[in-house]
Amino acid sequence: MNEAEAQAVVEGLKVNTKLIFLSLSANPIAAVTIADLLRVNKTIQNLFLQENQIGDADAVAIADALKVNTTLNDLDLKVNQIGDAGAVAIADALKLNMTLKKLRLDENQIGDAGAVAIADALKLNTTLARLLLVENQIGKAGAQAIAEALTVNTTVTELRLDKNQIGDAGAQAIAEALKVNTTLTELRLHQTQIGDVGAQAIAEALKVNTTLIDLQLSGNQIGDIGAQAIAEALKGNPTGITVDLNSNCIDRAFVQLVKQAQKTKNRGLYLSNDTQFNPLVFSLLPRLASTEDIQAVLGMLTSGLELENQSQSLPALPTEIAELIMDEAYYWQGVQHAKRMHGDQHYTLTVTVPRSVIGNSIRVKTIQVLREWKLCPDTISDCVFDLTVQDEQGAVRYECLVQPTFVDSNLLQLATIWPANHPILRQMREGWQVRVARSKSNEYVRFEALYVGYV
Repeated sequence: MNEAEAQAVVEGLKVNTKLIFLSLSANPIAAVTIADLLRVNKTIQNLFLQENQIGDADAVAIADALKVNTTLNDLDLKVNQIGDAGAVAIADALKLNMTLKKLRLDENQIGDAGAVAIADALKLNTTLARLLLVENQIGKAGAQAIAEALTVNTTVTELRLDKNQIGDAGAQAIAEALKVNTTLTELRLHQTQIGDVGAQAIAEALKVNTTLIDLQLSGNQIGDIGAQAIAEALKGNPTGITVDLNSNCIDRAFVQLVKQAQKTKNRGLYLSNDTQFNPLVFSLLPRLASTEDIQAVLGMLTSGLELENQSQSLPALPTEIAELIMDEAYYWQGVQHAKRMHGDQHYTLTVTVPRSVIGNSIRVKTIQVLREWKLCPDTISDCVFDLTVQDEQGAVRYECLVQPTFVDSNLLQLATIWPANHPILRQMREGWQVRVARSKSNEYVRFEALYVGYV
């Protein structure tokens, strides 16, 4: 429907006393109109607003309405443009609203500041049971804040943080919370950059937690050490918990040992040989650097660095030269990625350049495409990466076939695309998309990933 038709529907619903389910997803309707509806309607319990281009100002309007609404229990704001400011407003509403039971904020632009605000609200809210924050920009600080909230919250039963960059530090904080939390039953941490350290911490929590029954850890960087710790923890866990460790970096021989043990124990541990990755899949990527890291290195370059055990120091560099060095350095401040596992039906990997969580413009540094084969492809031509760049209007701005620049045992291939060779990267900005078509020999592919790194 068009905007006028949507407006008419909402106006009619203000006096409707029967409708309890309303989906306005992918409709051009002003958020302030929806907010007005929530203030007066007394029957709608489920409201779906996916893909409505709702930004921070729109989220603020909806949040203000939630403060007075007493009937809505399911709000879906998936695939919008809500950042930290919008998340803070929604969090403030959660401190007052005592009817909402499910909140879905997947695929927005919420960073650590927004996650911290939501975590603070969880310490006070006593009704929200399901919180979905999949594929945002939440890092370890946001995960640590949410973990702290879980130590006191007694109502959240389902938490989804998939496809955020919480890492081992975030996993360790969540693990500590699991030792005392008695209400969470489902925790999803798929593709959250957790390695062995985080897995070991979670394993320790599973030895004492008696309520969690569904734990999703697939698509991470967990190896034999982390898998062994979790397998041992499950032997004494009385809840019948299921843990998914597919698509990690677990040695195939170890997987076979676990599968043999599952005949008598550890029945809740999901592992498959076909989905485990080569550990190099993750070690080939640039490190993520925080703003503090970047400023610290820039400061050393411009002030001079005293060499260890020597009387000499490196010369202080002019700021413009130091900034040029930092521009060429091999690091990312943020990364958007898309992954395709064996058996996925998605034909194209797609990444959209995000909006910066602090409001400044984003500059793409590199694009990397990685592929791991189950079996060697039939022809060399199957190994190239078919890449397309589109602007925010969907117009194709660049197309190329990229040859792998790194090959390991013919089964692991990586292509790195630099601005020096592909100047289009310097033009890319918020809303632009990078697409990689699947290989012609897709049935032989174990894993494919597209990474867009930016500062």
